[in-house]
Amino acid sequence: MATVWSTALWILFWTGLLCFFRHELRDLLRTLLVRVRHGASVKVWNLEIGAVNALPGALEKTEGARVWRPDENQSRENERRAYYDHARRVMLVHKLFQSTEKGELYDILIYVVPSKDGTLSAVHSVEYFFGSHGWKNRIFVATDRSRGFPILTAAYGPFLCTAEVVFTDGERVMLHRYIDFEMGNAVMN
Repeated sequence: MATVWSTALWILFWTGLLCFFRHELRDLLRTLLVRVRHGASVKVWNLEIGAVNALPGALEKTEGARVWRPDENQSRENERRAYYDHARRVMLVHKLFQSTEKGELYDILIYVVPSKDGTLSAVHSVEYFFGSHGWKNRIFVATDRSRGFPILTAAYGPFLCTAEVVFTDGERVMLHRYIDFEMGNAVMN
């Protein structure tokens, strides 16, 4: 009889716990399903579901592409090298997150990274500009080198970001990045 009561109490305990945390559990399951649906890897305790590594079947990688032409006079290579040199190998990048602000679609983390053979040690600050709308044509200055001079904003649609990189020697370089939402489905619930 004691085992029946202890079993019933355990069932009652777990049922109560599941009822109490039902909203959190529902959100957790939704998040896991979204991650799996979008091909991300998920690991919960000892259960691990690997990321889907899907490539469109109708496309070939660049090495096997059927249509291509050589850069005979190296104009494209020279243009690429000039871009790197002009930017002093500092590149503007962004990440998307589901927005925490009502009316906005994404929170966007924008920052700079050094490309190969580059460094942020010569960067003093980065001045970001997003235009009018909610930003009111203001220039936002970032000075945290340790995190890549980041800035966080929110938006309901794509926009052009201009970033003036101010170097410690006084030189300034303007970088541009279209803050697109193409990868947005990977972060949405």
